[in-house]
Amino acid sequence: MVAPVENLTALRVRLLAVAPHPRLAGWVAASVQVLSAAPVEGRADLLSQRVGEPLDLAVRQELLAGVPTGSVLRLRARLAVGEALAEQAPAPADFGVEPGL
Repeated sequence: MVAPVENLTALRVRLLAVAPHPRLAGWVAASVQVLSAAPVEGRADLLSQRVGEPLDLAVRQELLAGVPTGSVLRLRARLAVGEALAEQAPAPADFGVEPGL
């Protein structure tokens, strides 16, 4: 069995839509447009190639409570079991919401 790659990428994304996650309780499935990406020191960067593309991203439900579509999110995410997951409990410096333009 191959061990999973420890990976994490800092992303800036535009929130396009939010729906209940089909498998993860307490999470939502967010459709986002990747605006920019940067590697996180000491971790493999598996999401930078998605800049300019749409991405389905699992996010803890409470992080997006009250956040309107069109907003720009600053977060860190990883690939796990073929799915992009935002950090479950990000530090305040690693998660933010900007109003959409």
